Amino acid sequence: RCCRDQASDDPIYLSYAIIMAKSISATDDDDDDGGDGDEEPSASLQEQEKEKLQILAEQARLADRGAAEMVLLQFSASNGEKTPVVECTIELGISLLLGGNIDVQGKMLAHLQDKRDAGFFTSISGLMAQCSVLDLDTFERCNKAEALGVGMSTDTPGITNLYDAEFTCKIFRFLQLLTEGHNLAFQDYLRSQDSNTNSVNIIICTVDYLLRLQESIMDFYWHYCNKDTIDEAGTVNFVRAIRIGKQIFRSLTEYIQGPCIGNQLALAHSRLWDAIAGFIYIFAHMQDKLSKDPDQLELLREFMNLQKEMFIMLLSMLEGNVVNGPIGKQMVDTLVESSANVEMIVQFFDIFLRMKDITSSEAFLEYDANGDGIVSPKEFRRAVETMKTYSNEEIDYIMMCVDANQDGKVDFNEFTERFHSPAKDIGFNLAVLLTILFEHRPNDPRLERLVSKAKRVLDVFEDFLGRIEITGSAGKIERVYFEIRQTHIDQWNKPQ
Repeated sequence: RCCRDQASDDPIYLSYAIIMAKSISATDDDDDDGGDGDEEPSASLQEQEKEKLQILAEQARLADRGAAEMVLLQFSASNGEKTPVVECTIELGISLLLGGNIDVQGKMLAHLQDKRDAGFFTSISGLMAQCSVLDLDTFERCNKAEALGVGMSTDTPGITNLYDAEFTCKIFRFLQLLTEGHNLAFQDYLRSQDSNTNSVNIIICTVDYLLRLQESIMDFYWHYCNKDTIDEAGTVNFVRAIRIGKQIFRSLTEYIQGPCIGNQLALAHSRLWDAIAGFIYIFAHMQDKLSKDPDQLELLREFMNLQKEMFIMLLSMLEGNVVNGPIGKQMVDTLVESSANVEMIVQFFDIFLRMKDITSSEAFLEYDANGDGIVSPKEFRRAVETMKTYSNEEIDYIMMCVDANQDGKVDFNEFTERFHSPAKDIGFNLAVLLTILFEHRPNDPRLERLVSKAKRVLDVFEDFLGRIEITGSAGKIERVYFEIRQTHIDQWNKPQ
């Protein structure tokens, strides 16, 4: 019996696919954005290596029995329809590839090339096209039903927004794992299958869905922009969309890292820049809106995590690129066209990157009489004004972000850390991006103006921006930037 003959909910296949996926002891924690520092101590390097070898052996055991090829055949037989068989197949495919297993990747690529299996690519493209995005009509219909006491919580098309969010994430996660570890052959093959009669560009299909998702998030932003707060229903929908967006940016990053020049150029000539410009607008205005409401800080953190993934992808777009190349120019064009929004983002980072040094200074701590880190809002404002670091407009903005407790007091250490950590994390990636862009476009006056606006942010990271120069595959000298942590600097400065 072949895959095309089996039922879409074949119980025997479903049972075996689930068993095979669970027989691999690896867990997929790619969506982990970091905890609060309370996690259990990580395993030793020896334990990690032992666990990795065990996972590789488990994956190899299944792959040697044809599981890798079976995954691809099931996709091909689906004709782009989401079925229980396809859902279990994606789970199995992810389990086989976790960790970037190059042997499994090789088996899958060899099968696709030898069999000239165009059905796999048309099915993946069809599944992407069916993936839903946020829809205001569905959202309002759901809200009205809830108000009337009619439960509509089932994840069903036309009833729940992004009802297939988990499935959508897994499709793009599977594609990410196919190319993980800079698998150039698979990266190129996702873009073009020259030996097939019909070639499907999975890279562009990914961008098409990203643009649809961004436009739907923008619709929801406009729905809420004049409202004081984003209610629970809106927050749930935003978080679902953000989760998908993070996965798509990770997949795009993996498509191009290495670098894969062909995929970089494919993205450069796609509508990716439209999506990036849209996201920059959303980030700028959501940061401004959500930071002023203490009850919306979790949603703000979600948006900032998505923003971080976008900047990482943009950095990957510049890997291996030449000075004054087309990709650098297109990126500068996008940033310049969105300059007002980029400046809003930079200003947000600038304000809260400076805040930590201020609130830990002796002059500021004089306002904290009993040393418990808690002051009144008036004392907080007076202390900030005394430092003469912020303009009146910036101080007004900071005070709108201040969250007083039940006693009307401000825990300035907690307030500072709440905004400083994400600002430092994302601000570093932005600083690297602007630094590399400035090297790629050394004589672009538009970029010079943008860099001058971000000077204070760049200055913050100047001592923490490490650089090494390596010889790339084309024989050119390439600069690679990395973060130097404060602990490394302290260790270096200790007496030897």
